[in-house]
Amino acid sequence: MGWMAVSCTMALLLLLAGTACADTGHFGVTFDGCRDTGDTGLLSVLETAYEQVNGLFGTCPDHVETVIISDGAMDRVGKQVDSFSGWNKEFSVIILRNSSLQRRSSLRFLGAHELTHLAVNELLFKKDPAEFHWMEEGICTLASGEPMDDAEASRYILEHGFLDTGEIFDAIKSEDCAVSKNGYMQSYSLVKYMEGRYGFDMIKKLLGCPEECFDAAFRQCADESFASVYDDWKAYVISTGHAAA
Repeated sequence: MGWMAVSCTMALLLLLAGTACADTGHFGVTFDGCRDTGDTGLLSVLETAYEQVNGLFGTCPDHVETVIISDGAMDRVGKQVDSFSGWNKEFSVIILRNSSLQRRSSLRFLGAHELTHLAVNELLFKKDPAEFHWMEEGICTLASGEPMDDAEASRYILEHGFLDTGEIFDAIKSEDCAVSKNGYMQSYSLVKYMEGRYGFDMIKKLLGCPEECFDAAFRQCADESFASVYDDWKAYVISTGHAAA
């Protein structure tokens, strides 16, 4: 889950109320409403994720506050939410569900996913959200290395119907979990298709392109129209989705 105004406010309140357990390297860690068990290797996981993401973008904040909150507190944000992040030019924070610390295999993906939000926010905050921000969740999923089955993602998209980029952005922001999931899936699938076609460097170039219009930026970076690529992606989803059915 990416930047939300409420997330920064919530994080600041938690930081004031919580008990700090560590502040080292790129991370300060605070526990709020839960206890540090001391056996999760959290800082090591976060530092590894930082190296991974900053190696891709070079725009991770120098310091990131990390707040661990109880499952009950996170449930009030969303029962399906394990993490989210908050960012502005002065402050960066990652919020993690306490029980996620015990799932070491998925913790590194959560850390890398949220750090990618912080890294790309540095690039995206100058852009019109309606034009470019539909890419964000897809980029975060791709950059974090989260295990995703592309064929299953295609099948899911076919079951729920294609969205254009504006609709993807709106779906991701939805408080309806099913609608939001569809937005996440389509953002991931379309960004992954672009990465396979052009390479990840083109996606970074697109994020940094000064063009305010996404279509114009895409043509400048890829030397073809986004509309034709979108149609090719749809054909790919149809092919792989039917094969997975």
